[in-house]
Amino acid sequence: MDIHTAMTTRRTIHYWKPLPVPEDVVTKALEAAHMAPCHRYTWPWRFNRVGAQSRAKIFDLALQIKQGKRGSFPLHALEVMKRKMQNPAVLIVVSMINHEDDFTDQENYAAVSCAIQNMALSFHASGYGSKWSTGKVTRDKLTYEILNIHPQEERIVGFIWAGVPESTPRAPTRPDVEEYIRIKD
Repeated sequence: MDIHTAMTTRRTIHYWKPLPVPEDVVTKALEAAHMAPCHRYTWPWRFNRVGAQSRAKIFDLALQIKQGKRGSFPLHALEVMKRKMQNPAVLIVVSMINHEDDFTDQENYAAVSCAIQNMALSFHASGYGSKWSTGKVTRDKLTYEILNIHPQEERIVGFIWAGVPESTPRAPTRPDVEEYIRIKD
């Protein structure tokens, strides 16, 4: 698949088949992420592969957060949450090294975002889906503890879920790109 096709056909996947992703596909996606541009060669990204035990703890934490927000938690909502969080074969928590200089920190965040996009495109080009999530669980101090990430040194940019899509959403109707282009003489 050429890069333009990958960019225009990639979709955020919300529901997954409980099927594996070959390790070489994951490695290729991580290598693609590592090819992202980064100013001053800071390599600010960190890719945290999450195994079954840590993933179960993160699911329990996410459930607690949802219950705290909603009070009661209907069984149907629990099943939906399980499908979204337990069926994807892969969970990679992407974090970035903090920098004391605000401008460098902003550049590093941009670089990590590019890395995540490269990863998503690689999964898609290999026939798999992905989702970048940034909900409350990604910012909770217990998530940092579960993953042994020290918030003074780095922060979580997002959870990248990858796997076999149950279905692929239709493309949204986008406004004409001309509305977002400015030409100055």
